[in-house]
Amino acid sequence: MTQPTSVNMTFDTSLVDLNPNSSFSTTESDPSDIGASTTKTPTMKQSTPPQTIQSNLTPLPTESSAPVQIIKTQEAYDQWASVYDSDGNMLQAIDDIELSSSHLLSDFFDRVQMKAAAGTVLLLDLGCGTGRNTAKLLDLAMQVDRSHTLLGLDFSAHMLSAAAKKLQPCNVGPKRIRLRLESCNCFPTADNPSEDPVPFVVRCIPEPIHGVISTLVLEHVPLKAFFATLSALLQHGGFALVTNMHPDMGASSQAGFVNKDGVKIRGSSFVHTVEDTVKEARSAGFHVLETREREMKMEDVESGAVGERGRKWIGTKVWFGLVLVK
Repeated sequence: MTQPTSVNMTFDTSLVDLNPNSSFSTTESDPSDIGASTTKTPTMKQSTPPQTIQSNLTPLPTESSAPVQIIKTQEAYDQWASVYDSDGNMLQAIDDIELSSSHLLSDFFDRVQMKAAAGTVLLLDLGCGTGRNTAKLLDLAMQVDRSHTLLGLDFSAHMLSAAAKKLQPCNVGPKRIRLRLESCNCFPTADNPSEDPVPFVVRCIPEPIHGVISTLVLEHVPLKAFFATLSALLQHGGFALVTNMHPDMGASSQAGFVNKDGVKIRGSSFVHTVEDTVKEARSAGFHVLETREREMKMEDVESGAVGERGRKWIGTKVWFGLVLVK
């Protein structure tokens, strides 16, 4: 597995602009992404070898071009892990606003509490990354007098290492709360449709899973594989909360960052429309309780809730979320 590199600059909202004619305003030193757009069949493990793409386009006088390297998504996140929480990611900021300030996560948590039978509640963060939202779930669990087990899964060992450091203080919390972080292939059928859709590390857990969150992960996974795993994980009557980049943003951007050598690193991504996502969720046996779409607002930037790099997205839908029940 590739060791993480030191990163000192990130893309606007940590997203790569795919439209070579669009303005890219991450920093004054690299305000554009002049590079060829590539479409790949996204899986959690790509077999395509790393490649560097140089653009033949002539940049505007104030813009600078840079090579784009397409690597396995897992490797990209391994490299990204060291700065993932501190690079001013605009989409994470919007996700935080919707999950916390708009009470989407706490409402989801309350639904799970009311539905789960007596005993320990089992919650899973699918694609937990550095534990940004695992920490929010832990905070909610500490506020109720009930036993909880929280399981965080991710395919990047380096992201999980960052999560372990972040969540370490929770180990001294109430004994009724247990936390477990595991590295695995979260979506087995993305590589092989005949595989068991349940991640290997979960197959030995006898308890039913009452609730699953998966935030800003769907961009990297085929819809069918994503919902096959989500449905297989949840017990009947269990709840899921899914958030993702909005297709209006995804049409011209994708997850990525600039490494220490000035190379723009991206893994595999693809655009899921809200309609297609809802359709696949229903096909997988889910009832859609709520659908939210969120555009970037002037007040998001002016209030400081989102960094200045979010300004170019004002008026654009950048995020959507679903609350589901199986």
